[in-house]
Amino acid sequence: MPFMPLVNTLTAYQKARLHLLNLIISSPQGSRLPGEREIAQDCKVARMTIRRAIDQLIQEQKLERRVGSGTFITYTPIIHKFRLKSFTEEMTSLGLKPSSKLLIFKYVKADAIKSSLLNVPIGSVLLKFSRLRLAEGVVLGVETIFLPNAYFPGIKEEDLSGSLYSLLHERYGIQIINANTSFSASIPSQEVADQLEIQKNRACLELEMTDLDQNGRIIMLAKCVYIGNQYKLNLSFDTV
Repeated sequence: MPFMPLVNTLTAYQKARLHLLNLIISSPQGSRLPGEREIAQDCKVARMTIRRAIDQLIQEQKLERRVGSGTFITYTPIIHKFRLKSFTEEMTSLGLKPSSKLLIFKYVKADAIKSSLLNVPIGSVLLKFSRLRLAEGVVLGVETIFLPNAYFPGIKEEDLSGSLYSLLHERYGIQIINANTSFSASIPSQEVADQLEIQKNRACLELEMTDLDQNGRIIMLAKCVYIGNQYKLNLSFDTV
């Protein structure tokens, strides 16, 4: 959703930068920006101020200038270093503002598969929720989580706006110390494609995780689908 400043005390440069960031967020990757003169007229600031803001965003790799063609949006893929950090912590460490939009929040009963994966009785109550994950207002992916309600009673929709790992640690004393993870390239379902606002045949990165706490107890199942060209996984291995 386009954003607008809530106060009228912004400097001309701040107005120009906010306007350009809004264009970047709301336009497809690779789009050509309007000319500097047109942007300056829209912002009601000097053309040189627009140019200065564009130059800064080029340095930040959010824009690129092509000689003879104009200025284009170049959204750099997020590189996720594969270690036990929540999405919120990872984006914050990269200097990006994370946010979430709750898509699904409901209680379901564990079927045979979920029962086996979570090591809980068949029919146990599970909290299922899905969240759209964004950085700087740009959609990166959607995650779906299953939690045994017996371990984490009382979670409410408003609790899921930030880091799930922090919530589990601060409220329930749970620390995630290990995660069994598989990942693959995939084509999203129509439902997920609609949630991500992409075409169904667009390549995505899919992660499936089983998280364990400090007592070795399986406490979470997660499936995350990220837009392929906006999210990259970086694996590193230490030798001993």
